[in-house]
Amino acid sequence: MARNRPDRTREDKKGEILAIAQRLFLQQGYDGTSIAAIAREAGIATNVVHWYFATKDELFVAVLDSLQSADLEEAKGRLTRSAPGQGGDALAALLTEFVWRRLERFGLIATLHERSHHSPVMADFHRRAHDRYAEYLERAIAHRAIPAADRKLAVEALITAAEGLVMHRASKREAKKMMTFLAERLLSSD
Repeated sequence: MARNRPDRTREDKKGEILAIAQRLFLQQGYDGTSIAAIAREAGIATNVVHWYFATKDELFVAVLDSLQSADLEEAKGRLTRSAPGQGGDALAALLTEFVWRRLERFGLIATLHERSHHSPVMADFHRRAHDRYAEYLERAIAHRAIPAADRKLAVEALITAAEGLVMHRASKREAKKMMTFLAERLLSSD
């Protein structure tokens, strides 16, 4: 039975729905999670979820956006603490951790890629996610001695490699090996 909690703000309710959805999507995947299950756990009627998120895809994207934002904030903090003179090893460590975090959420990322072909909401988020990753990586290599004309290509190569490692479910060892190789080769002019 849905419970009425008038003392909660709209943003509180939305945040609770998002937190429950995140947990369920991570545990059960997109297909194994229903709006009804999310509503049940939140103690609200199913239609209330739709007041905040029109579709399951919109809720899924909100979860992915929240996860990506948190990951990028953490990664930016590590990047800030990484001194420019540390060379490829520090960058390789950042990139390996970046890939590994994506691998931990393989099911969600695979769903995003699959549904992006059919869902404009998912396709739009996928483009925005790549843009945000590109911005992060541009910062990561900004102080490196890569010619300005090559930076965009270097970022695209790193994103493509990271996405390939995730979609092929590479091990942490494989991710580290690939990211170390790329950091040393692409960014060796430090």
